[in-house]
Amino acid sequence: MAITRRHFVKHMTAAGSMALPMSQWIQSAHAARESGKAPKTRSMILLWMSGGPATIDIWDLKPGSKNGGEFKPIQTTGSGQICEHLPQLAKQMKHLNIIRSYSSREADHARGTYLNHTGFPPLPTVVHPAIGACVAKFNSPESLEIPGNVSLGAGGQGVSPGFLGMTYAPFRVNAGRPVPNTITPVSDVRHASRAELWNAIETGFVKQRRGGLPEDHSAIYGKAHKLMGSTLLDAFDISKEPENMQARYGDHQFGKSCLLARRLVENGVPFIEVGLGGWDMHNGIFEALAGAPMNGGPSRLKQVDDGFSALVEDLVQRGLWETTTIVWMGDFGRTPKINIDGGRDHWPRCWSVVLGGGGMKGGEVVGATDKDGVAIVDEPVEVSNLFASLYKSVGIEPTTELRSPNGRPLRLSGLFGDGQYIKQLF
Repeated sequence: MAITRRHFVKHMTAAGSMALPMSQWIQSAHAARESGKAPKTRSMILLWMSGGPATIDIWDLKPGSKNGGEFKPIQTTGSGQICEHLPQLAKQMKHLNIIRSYSSREADHARGTYLNHTGFPPLPTVVHPAIGACVAKFNSPESLEIPGNVSLGAGGQGVSPGFLGMTYAPFRVNAGRPVPNTITPVSDVRHASRAELWNAIETGFVKQRRGGLPEDHSAIYGKAHKLMGSTLLDAFDISKEPENMQARYGDHQFGKSCLLARRLVENGVPFIEVGLGGWDMHNGIFEALAGAPMNGGPSRLKQVDDGFSALVEDLVQRGLWETTTIVWMGDFGRTPKINIDGGRDHWPRCWSVVLGGGGMKGGEVVGATDKDGVAIVDEPVEVSNLFASLYKSVGIEPTTELRSPNGRPLRLSGLFGDGQYIKQLF
């Protein structure tokens, strides 16, 4: 669930107990405008391929197999080969690692999305917080004026901060467009007066002891006021980048979102999710991957090649690679067997995830599948192993436990597997 203006208005009557005087918020905003400084933190960028990408055609090709498909593998600067349609990314693979033995169990889109965002399967008794909410909770400095969990493009659809509360919900924006509702249509004096009135109303509800929502909304509104007056609002404006840098990321929404992700990392945002949809390819998969234009732009693989490779190269050159983790994944993989419609179906049993940065080694290949891609034959990686590695890379202890509303301890690294990080990566 994302934070929207409509959500705020709908729940105005629940606003609450952590409210600061509005004049103090306004003063904070002006102070932020003058300082323009971003805190240093460890960040994570999740490149989410919604629909379930065919990783057998991208990261774990099977030339010579009956399941091999139409694409050829090419050499990279790392130890593994990848798809021929990712030539720019091939040059950056010395910084990245491929897990070819990931198993995630869930073959339904909604359940796979939930599992690979939270580390847990959906349960009727609790809504687990997504990894973005957890990273924002643990890694957001108090002085951060930008939301700590940002969702770009098709990222973050259907995910929730769960029992951590709306303070850590994804702030959804679109790269290349202004952040809405950040310019007040009235003078500062009148704005402050309105804010003081709102604060008085909120304080009244605090006294009625209406639960935790007022605290969440108060914190969110406080950050909103700081953001409105902060020079860090410019972080969302990718037009300030040189033309050659914008061109390097690609003239498409995914590339623009990757560029914005880098700008947000530079300004101290601990978690950014960049989404690219359209991977549910049950027919004509090879044309869909590398031939067909997408949303008026190039093919999916071309967009991944542009945006992903530029992001890695840029972070490395700016000295941000050691403190920034990137992970590329989706709902699940796709079947090794090509169906009668020339597509591939849902397949969580064995597929690939790519990750790097955050102090991890680079150029590694973890695990392997057999010659036809139907089974894991070396170094199986479970959900909790992946999540433990991701949390470790951003300085969060993977064994940390959160308490659900009913008091049950829940390990951050998730449910399936032993919860150990992947030692080959560190």
